Amino acid sequence: MLPRRHILDVWEIIKDTEDLKSMATITLAIDAIKYMHNEPKKDHLVEALELNEFICFMFPARRPKNRSLLYHVVSDLVGLLMYGIPNTRKYAIENIETINYSEKNMEIYPVIEVWNMLKTRVRRAKGGTDDIIEGFIRKIRVEMDVLDRFPFVEDIFEESKVRIKEWLPSFASYYDESRKTVRGTYDKWWATWMCKTSKEEVLGTMVERLAAQARNEYNTVIDKDEVFSSILSNPQANRDENEQFTRWYKEGVNLLLKI
Repeated sequence: MLPRRHILDVWEIIKDTEDLKSMATITLAIDAIKYMHNEPKKDHLVEALELNEFICFMFPARRPKNRSLLYHVVSDLVGLLMYGIPNTRKYAIENIETINYSEKNMEIYPVIEVWNMLKTRVRRAKGGTDDIIEGFIRKIRVEMDVLDRFPFVEDIFEESKVRIKEWLPSFASYYDESRKTVRGTYDKWWATWMCKTSKEEVLGTMVERLAAQARNEYNTVIDKDEVFSSILSNPQANRDENEQFTRWYKEGVNLLLKI
């Protein structure tokens, strides 16, 4: 899912202000950090699971805040089921489903149980080009509703630029990179999401990104003005989309926490 929704994901479960800020930052960082290397060896969902395990054993003082990495994975899995699985993400599911769980502590890797439940209940998009692009548009609707109705999310997003420093030792150690490199990657990613600008600027940037993706990955041209106008002019549709996502996300996390 997109970053503002990921912040709301944490808020749905954690209301303590300081924990919320810290946990939201690491769930944002797992998306940002995938751009640190040009050719990541594994999908970032699997990286989130393995980073969670790494922090549990190497940085126990960071527990339980790193469990938001599991919330991040649940959110992304719900997003893939609701909005379609692009060809570039199919190996993510294959990686998750083929982890050798017999060698893993299920208290650390309970996500497969959540995935198996969700995929039998959440409507799966058909997966054709039109379905995938429509799925991206629906994800943008979710992000715009978060921006409209949950203004505190933008404050947390802004503060994450400062909060990332508390996670730098964990990330730098896990990826064997300097803290400066990790921080630079996060700052560059953060800047692309237009935090603390107008909703029109945020939406315009997301639509431009979608148009480039549709052109480059699917050889499809979208009407940017029409997409922009349809999302901006229909806040109720945005709200409905976000609330539907929230229902499935909460169900997934509730199951996760019971395992």
